[in-house]
Amino acid sequence: MNMELEILEEKDNILLKRKELKLNIKHPSMPTPKKQDLIKEIASRYSVPEDHIVVNYIFTKKGIQESIAKVKIYQELPKKKEVKNEAQASEAK
Repeated sequence: MNMELEILEEKDNILLKRKELKLNIKHPSMPTPKKQDLIKEIASRYSVPEDHIVVNYIFTKKGIQESIAKVKIYQELPKKKEVKNEAQASEAK
């Protein structure tokens, strides 16, 4: 997939042992990227295993082929319960 990633925000969350990213994804002539495609791209860029990456959301901007995504890269393999609770908390906001 041909996508260009621009990092809008990058924070190291030392307490939760993860890196938090907010990305702008340009995907000309393509639909919104799938989460799995984004995970593969980030895994290769940051040299981390794919199962250490969690994509919270990908929203496409109206009228243009760009999307905003929120991604977390964990230092350790995240527990499924933590990820599920985080996803529910972010949906509630």
